[in-house]
Formats: sequence, structure tokens, C-alpha cells
Amino acid sequence: MSGLGRAQIRPEQAVLLLVDLQDRLLNTLAPQTRHLLLRRVDAMVALCQRLAIPILATAQYPEGLGPLPPERTEPCSAVFAKTSFSCLGQPDLRQWLEAHNDRRQVWIAGVETHVCIVQTALDLETQGWRAVVLEDACASRDPAHRDSALARLRQAGVLVAPAESVFYESLRDARHPAFRELAAQWR
Repeated sequence: MSGLGRAQIRPEQAVLLLVDLQDRLLNTLAPQTRHLLLRRVDAMVALCQRLAIPILATAQYPEGLGPLPPERTEPCSAVFAKTSFSCLGQPDLRQWLEAHNDRRQVWIAGVETHVCIVQTALDLETQGWRAVVLEDACASRDPAHRDSALARLRQAGVLVAPAESVFYESLRDARHPAFRELAAQWR
């Protein structure tokens, strides 16, 4: 697929990847940034649960940075501990994606944008998946690092979009059965 087709959101082909939402990493963010990030993540999780889109999560070096909190793992189809910065460096996660070959669009949220998010998105793109970075559901300790990483991803041709845009494009119509139930999360 090329051109405009690559820019379309395809929920029937999607998987949501939550990257390293461990408390120790989240607590390095400014409180307002952390609050907005988690609101967007929770809204995307609700959308994915309602549309039966698989949710995956990673935890960066949990022995040192701590585990994912239960509220982050409970909705997940699978959770992967990793030490590589790119999620594709985790062999079990790669195998999960390969086994679910109908899920070629990976929506990415989490931390840190300039490290794990950028490496994961670029690896996905070069290895045959379509990365969609949810720009307002990603963060870095330094906002300038986040902004630089998002600009780099855009320049590389990675789709970067607000989570709310992905939400509305996934439902397509206000008459969608999930719309009324989920739309309030964006107000």
C-alpha cells in the first residue's frame, strides 16, 4: 500500500502498543504531561476494548524500573518485559506480531518518545508494519526531546496523529454503536 492508503487508520488491522508505562518512568514527567498522557492512553484502551483491537504492553527493564501497574496490564492480550529500546528487539513481541499477520498497523503510545517510541516506530516501518504514533499519548521527560522525535518520525514518513483523530477515524460515524459510550472521554 502506498500514498494516501498508508495514511488511513484501519482499526480492523490495528493493534495498540503501550510502551513502558511504568510508574518510575511516568513519575519523571511533568504532572500535567503525565495526566494528559494517561487520559489519552485510557481513552485508546477503551476504544480498543470496544472494537476488539488487541492491546500489547511492554515494560522496560522491570527488575530496575519496576513492573507495570495492574491497571496497565489488565486489558492487555500480552505483556512483554524488555531491555532493548526498540520493542521489536523483544523476540516474543515480534513473534506475537508475526503470528497475528492480519494486524499490520501498530498504534503506539507511551514513553519515552525520543528513545523507545522512535526506535520502535522506525523498526516497525522498515520491517513491514505501519506505525501510527499517537502524538498526544507519547511523552518524554524533556518536551523538546519529544517534539524533536516526532519531527524526525514525520520526516521519515511515519504516520504521527493525535489519539483523538485515530478515535474518530476508527468509528467513522456518530451513529457507530460505540460512539455515544466513548466520545465523552475526549471532552
